[in-house]
Amino acid sequence: MRRLPNILSSIVAVLFIIIGLLHIDIHLRELDSAIIQSRLTQINDVQLLGQPADMWKLWQGFSFMMGTCFVIIGVLRLVTIQVTSLKHQLLGAFTMVLLLVIVIISGVLFFAAPQIYGGGVGLLMQTISIALLVKNARNPHLQP
Repeated sequence: MRRLPNILSSIVAVLFIIIGLLHIDIHLRELDSAIIQSRLTQINDVQLLGQPADMWKLWQGFSFMMGTCFVIIGVLRLVTIQVTSLKHQLLGAFTMVLLLVIVIISGVLFFAAPQIYGGGVGLLMQTISIALLVKNARNPHLQP
């Protein structure tokens, strides 16, 4: 029972890494296309910070950044799981909860069902992990 929180948190972290790598793969194979570029470069009336924005570069930057950030978040979470301090483990777990809530909100507002379902499953696993971390901290006599 003492290892289950770390196992669940590790699964969530690995899924973040996998989703990030898949996003980068799709970005490079499908989203970085001449057809999409020609359509996005036709949008020329968008201003950011008072400057004309190149929608193609914005699309590319945000898409690539999202994939790489998911990989980095997953790797950082895997590292923080190894920390023995309950305070640091809970901080890492609650950070993942916030990110998963954002994934769900993004699914509802912008994307589709896979973000909602994936975020929900990850949120459930991370919540169980937090509950078990707290339970284990209150019962130090439990054997590992």
